[in-house]
Amino acid sequence: MSAVEERWRERQVRFEDGIAWVDDEFAELCGAPGEGFRADLRLPVARLIQFAPDGWTNVEERCVAEGGDFTVYAGETSAEGAGFVAVEQKSTGRLLWVLHLSNAEPFVEVACDGQTVRAVSEEYPNRWVWRIPVDAPEELTAVAAR
Repeated sequence: MSAVEERWRERQVRFEDGIAWVDDEFAELCGAPGEGFRADLRLPVARLIQFAPDGWTNVEERCVAEGGDFTVYAGETSAEGAGFVAVEQKSTGRLLWVLHLSNAEPFVEVACDGQTVRAVSEEYPNRWVWRIPVDAPEELTAVAAR
């Protein structure tokens, strides 16, 4: 089992802004909701662990949805204003990827049609509607809803 999946089973994710895949690769996301994000090259999670071995944060699930062969979990982390979205494959029970963003606000709604995750993050006065392709989470978008 990969380090990312092992920590996910303990309901922890890396505290850096980005996407961690089950194959222990990580892509940092730079940007902000409404402005867009840019994904850096994928790097081994082992490099992050080497420089910050304790760089894991606890997650609190607020919502769960199923669509196609996927189960999607979303919520907040122990850092104020941070949110996460994680996708597991139902048929195998394996994590595919987990997204963590310190500037997303907690995710309070989630849905999945089998191809795209639709999530809402909110903390007054901000409300964002996210679209995250299951097969390419680095292509996520967020639009202000108020």
